[in-house]
Amino acid sequence: MTTIPTLSNININSLDEKTFIAGTYQELPFDVFDSYGNPINISTFTCTWVLSPFGQPNTVSLSKTGEYQAGYATHNRFIVCLYSTDTASLSGKYVQQPIVTGNPGYEFRMGQGYVNIIDAIA
Repeated sequence: MTTIPTLSNININSLDEKTFIAGTYQELPFDVFDSYGNPINISTFTCTWVLSPFGQPNTVSLSKTGEYQAGYATHNRFIVCLYSTDTASLSGKYVQQPIVTGNPGYEFRMGQGYVNIIDAIA
């Protein structure tokens, strides 16, 4: 019988607020822990990240696949890379949610946080 790890239940808006200028390359790291604070090996998990305009949770402005960090010692980190073209046309206040999906297909949203994207000067 496979034991499914219980991921920690993080408070809403638990992620640090992030502010950057549209079109700027960003790396967003996320560490995954169980409910006891122990790192969870996510090497076989699918990791994604979604961004929605503030107050519009049914609208996804950007969705990215997270990159598992194989060299990270505890095997519990993934990074989302935002390239210039991902955010060049975005501005305003958004909500981010990192998501991990493991076998047998359960999904866990680790929390959420605000992202402020400032217009780039032309």
